[in-house]
Amino acid sequence: MLFLQRLQLIPCLGLIVLLSGCASFNSDPVAPATQPAYDPYAHSGIDELLAFGASMSAMSEVERSELCKSLVNTQKISPSSGKQLHLMLGRLLSDNCGDIAKIINEIQAIKPNYVDDERLQRFITINTLALRRLQNHSKKASVDSKPKKSKSKTDIKEATSEPGKDESRLLREKLEAMRTIEKQMDESVDSQ
Repeated sequence: MLFLQRLQLIPCLGLIVLLSGCASFNSDPVAPATQPAYDPYAHSGIDELLAFGASMSAMSEVERSELCKSLVNTQKISPSSGKQLHLMLGRLLSDNCGDIAKIINEIQAIKPNYVDDERLQRFITINTLALRRLQNHSKKASVDSKPKKSKSKTDIKEATSEPGKDESRLLREKLEAMRTIEKQMDESVDSQ
């Protein structure tokens, strides 16, 4: 009897072994997604940045705009120094790569991270200066456009007053022509 009880335990032990083996096997398809995804903007070497700038330069304005919007969103979700450098370069080529002042501040904050890379330091310095000039140029353009708007309003007033002057001049000329015709008719009647 003891022998029969032991025989009944063997299938149970086999089942336990199988279940424990299945429990340790991870068939969850989400597991590979936990590995970090490839981020093309994470690389911040000078060669990667130059390649990015060259490829972005070859794009249409719409494509650059879409790329910048995507890059700005990616930077918001998972910020990195590499993405910030790409934004700096992208901002030179498209207005949709963010606010210049914010980009300059962020670049100045991460610049010490690249103290060992002299070429990248030079690259950052050149592009930061270019962004500042672009920012100053846009500020100057907005200041210059304000007086033009007020001039255009006065030009509109003058233009609206000129047709009135033209109308009165035309009416005077017509009146004079009618008077001349009347005189000619009077003279022709008197001469008969």
